[in-house]
Amino acid sequence: MNELDMDVIQDFITECKLSGHMSLNTAKSYQCDLNKLQDFLTEQNITEVTGITEKVLKDHLKRLSEKGYSPATMARNIVSIKALFKHLVKGDIVSIDASENLVAPKVELPKANVLTRKQIEDLMNMPDTRTAKGQRDSAMLELMYATGIKVSELISVKVSDINMQLGNIECRGDKKDRIIPFDKRTKEVLQRYLQDGRRHLIKSTDEELLFINYQGEPMSRQGVWKLVKGYATQAEIKVPITPEALRHSFAAHLVERGADIEAVQLMMGHVSPVSTVRYARENRDYLRDVYDRTH
Repeated sequence: MNELDMDVIQDFITECKLSGHMSLNTAKSYQCDLNKLQDFLTEQNITEVTGITEKVLKDHLKRLSEKGYSPATMARNIVSIKALFKHLVKGDIVSIDASENLVAPKVELPKANVLTRKQIEDLMNMPDTRTAKGQRDSAMLELMYATGIKVSELISVKVSDINMQLGNIECRGDKKDRIIPFDKRTKEVLQRYLQDGRRHLIKSTDEELLFINYQGEPMSRQGVWKLVKGYATQAEIKVPITPEALRHSFAAHLVERGADIEAVQLMMGHVSPVSTVRYARENRDYLRDVYDRTH
């Protein structure tokens, strides 16, 4: 293949979509980024693969930077270009990887919204556990903080995903499943909800989902957000609180108490340790232990 036409890029995108190793959103990002590269190459009258040199790629990236693209977007474009060239080299379409020396700009992750332990305790004490709703809400708050799961994962949890004997939850994420332990307190709250509150909410004993609303239907992301926001207001917590804040607090408090970064990374479901390391940067303690001795 000598001519650089859309088939080269489209073949790569198609392979990405069919491989099953990446999400559809990632494949779409690759396509968007590489379409920009294609436009630049057309503008420069480059029609052969061998014409894509390191200088050409750097000129393309310089143009993107001049257009005001953020460091995060620039980094993503470089990842896409490197992935394309890996594909081209593997397919013997080119012999030299022109992207090899491209360096992505440093991307600073935003500081995580982390609650203090007192704020967490105040929040957990808000639900009225004398009611079915209160028992459900208490179980949801405790599980979010005890495991760091995302809202999308929380509302998809099935009763069968909870292993009371081992004290863990099988979390079915977007990319891969993972098993996360939880503590004795969370176990007690979950048991109370399962034995009492939940039976007043479900319409059928065949219901598989752990958490449901008053209509006996699945909880929505918006419903969980309102729930957390409402209890935060009751607890007079002034800082902005979302379900994501409980997830961040879970990780930050583990790291602060000495949890191993790799263990936290696995529990959070982070693909890259970069996302997890920021919790270590925001705490000054050294890493010592894992979940059972830290949470």
